[in-house]
This record gives sequence, C-alpha cells and structure tokens, in this order.
Amino acid sequence: MVAFLGASFLFFWSTLAFTPFSDDHSALWNSGVRGIPWRNGFFRPLSDATFRLGDLLWGTSVAGHRAINLVIHGTNAFLLFALMERWAGRRTALSSSVLFLLYPFHQESIVWLVGRESALGTSAVLLGLVIIGSGPWNSLRAIMVASTLLLGTLCYESALLLIPMALLVAWSGVVPSWPTWRQLLPPLLLPAMGYLAFRTNSTGSLIGGYFKELVLGDDGPSFTVLPKVLGRLFLPPEPDNEVQLVRGAFLLILLTVVALVHRRFGSALSRRSLTLLGLLLLVACSVAFLAGVSTVTSESDRFLHLPSAILCAMVGSMLATIQRPVSRWLLFGALCALSYWQTRLNHANWMVASRKTHQCVEQLPPIPADGMLWVSGLPDSHDGAYIFRNGFPEAVDLACGSGDRVIVVPDPGQRASVLANGLVFRGEQRWWSEADRWFHWNGSSYRAVEVP
Repeated sequence: MVAFLGASFLFFWSTLAFTPFSDDHSALWNSGVRGIPWRNGFFRPLSDATFRLGDLLWGTSVAGHRAINLVIHGTNAFLLFALMERWAGRRTALSSSVLFLLYPFHQESIVWLVGRESALGTSAVLLGLVIIGSGPWNSLRAIMVASTLLLGTLCYESALLLIPMALLVAWSGVVPSWPTWRQLLPPLLLPAMGYLAFRTNSTGSLIGGYFKELVLGDDGPSFTVLPKVLGRLFLPPEPDNEVQLVRGAFLLILLTVVALVHRRFGSALSRRSLTLLGLLLLVACSVAFLAGVSTVTSESDRFLHLPSAILCAMVGSMLATIQRPVSRWLLFGALCALSYWQTRLNHANWMVASRKTHQCVEQLPPIPADGMLWVSGLPDSHDGAYIFRNGFPEAVDLACGSGDRVIVVPDPGQRASVLANGLVFRGEQRWWSEADRWFHWNGSSYRAVEVP
C-alpha cells in the first residue's frame, strides 16, 4: 500500500501545483467559506464531505486537496493489485496495477478535484470485489460488502456496478470459492434499494438532473457511442476525425491479431479468465456508454476510470502468458513508457488550463464599490481540461472576496439583450445599473466594454 501511494505521488507530483478547475472552486468555496460541503444539483454526500475534511486539514490549499485525489488513486491501484493477486497471481497483479497507475486516459478523476467522485466509485467496486473473493462466505463478509456498496453509492453512482460485476463473476465460475449468486443477492440489492430510497427522499428524484440530462438529452446514448468508448480506452483524443478513424482501424487489426495469437497459445483457463474480464469491462463501461465520451478532447475521461482498471487487468493477464521473461518485461516496459509519455501530454493540457485560470483571476479589474462587475469571454476549457465552465465567482471570492458581486455573461454577443432584459444568473434575475462595469476577457487580458 505504501509503495502504491508513493508511486502515485511520484508520477503526479507536478499536478499539486495546478490551480482548481471549474467546479473545484465551488467545492472549495462551499467547504471553506460557507462551512458546508454540499453542492447543489448533485447527490454525492460522502464525496462532498471529503472537501470538508480537506478544509479541516489544509484549509483551501489546492495542493492539500489534490493530495487526497492522489491518495485515492494509489489506493485504487493497491485494490486492483489485491484483486488480481487472488485471481491470477502476484506477477499479473503487479503489472496490472502499475499500468493502472500510469493509465493516461482517466486524468479527470485524478487532476480535477471534483473528479475524485468517479475514483471513489471505483474504490467501492474494487474493494467490494476484493472482500467477496478474499475468503469463505459468511455473514460478516456479507455485511462488509453491503456497507461498502452503500458508502460507495453515496460517493458516486457508478458504485452500483458492483452488483452486475459480482453476479457476473459468480455466474462465470472462473474464480474459485466465489459465493453463488443467491448468496450475493441480499447484501447487494438491499443497500442499493436503501440508497435509491435515501436519494429519492433527499432530492425528490430517483435520477439526478445532471445525469438525466446526459442520458436523456439530445446527445444521449446511441449505438455510435459503443465504438467511441471502446476506442478511447486505447487511443488519445484527436480533433481530426479521419486520423481517429485510421487509428481505430489499426487498433482493431492489432487487437484481432492479439486475440488470435492468445487463442492459439494461451491455456483454456487463461482464455476463460480473459473472457470474464472482457465481460466485466463491458459492464464497467456502462456509465460511459450512457453518458458518452469525447473523441476530440480529454473531456469525460472520468467515465473511463473504472473501465481502465479492468482493461489494465486484462493487459496484465495477457502479459503473464508470455513465457520468455525478457520479452515479457520489454513489452511491459514499452507499455509503461508509452503510458507515461501520454500522461505527461495530458498533464500539459491541465498545466495550460491552470495558467489561464490563474490569469483570469489575477488580472480581474477592481469590483465597483457600489456596483456589480459583469464579465464575459471567460475560457471554458483547454483540450478538455476545464477552466471556467463554472465557479468563477467562487474563485474570485476565494482569492480576494466579493465574488458575490461578479456576474458571468455566457454570451457576450447578447449584450443588447442583457442590457435591455437583464440576465438570469445563478437562478436570480440581474439588471444592469449605472454603477456596474463590464469587462471582456480577450484571451490574455480584460478589455472594458463600453455600455451606452
């Protein structure tokens, strides 16, 4: 555990210097200024509570809060190691967990403070699987699984995937001494029902508004999402669709060759294990299938956090079948180097987003003593790394106070309409007054907007 935590900090040490991003400001402001962790529009109370814990330990120090994310990431790598050690042995477990530590396409869950929600959901699933398979089934183990699932759902909805994944392992018969599906149903279904009842009673809705918009909105799930999600598990984002299609075709050919070679030389047990992991991977991708992922930028990478753990377990299992140690370690080293290189490229996007975030707050003109400061043109993101999609007034409040007198105008082209009809901001109607000032961010500095 100590080794995995140390590796997590080693690989992601540079991210501790990054600023908060977008919703991060709201989370820090809620816990540090208001003294309450809860964010509006979400029902993830335990994830929100971690920000209150961070505030008690480090105040609004971004490095301290991001260190919590690194601890969660290292813990998940350790849980994957513990799971795969029981399923396939120490060698497979080590390669799987190291690859997971370096996996480059789930950075939102690590670098973005609020992204820890998806990482905590992954923690619940991996811990639940470890508990189920770590010894003879008894009432104590059932209580531990039920508690893990309930706590996990209060962090992130993806923890519910523990139910189909655990039942799938039971149905496969691949893992020795795994309890039957009849034994698993009570400790899995009862906490799930309790969570749904608690959520409905607390929010008045079974499905949150944000998730409902993702699933049922205009960009909801479709059959085209499936290849995008599976492709993004292996490929970096690419704005050019033709380039991404060529990459996808090459990837399909490569995976087909690998599958044929493994079918020819792999053992029957190894093939059954990989089939099980493949099915678990599809289940783990459920949230990504429903919500969608971007093939153009790194946005929505957090939906790939749990799938990446299963994918790395598959790759580790296939590496273990290579008989020659030199070939096995050379291939493993090449995969690690490629992952680390891609991770650094991803961190570069967040570094640019961090610099722009700092500039937008640092260069903000003075807020009028008797009026409001209207701001437009704030950058949304940089190649998927969030900047000020949300949270600008909270960022101002954390930096210098008076953030409640900052109004963000989402579309500067509607200036005439805003001046004539006002603007609904944060659920409140706002009207322009003569004491107010308006500034537009042009990419490098603020420019005063003349208001007649």
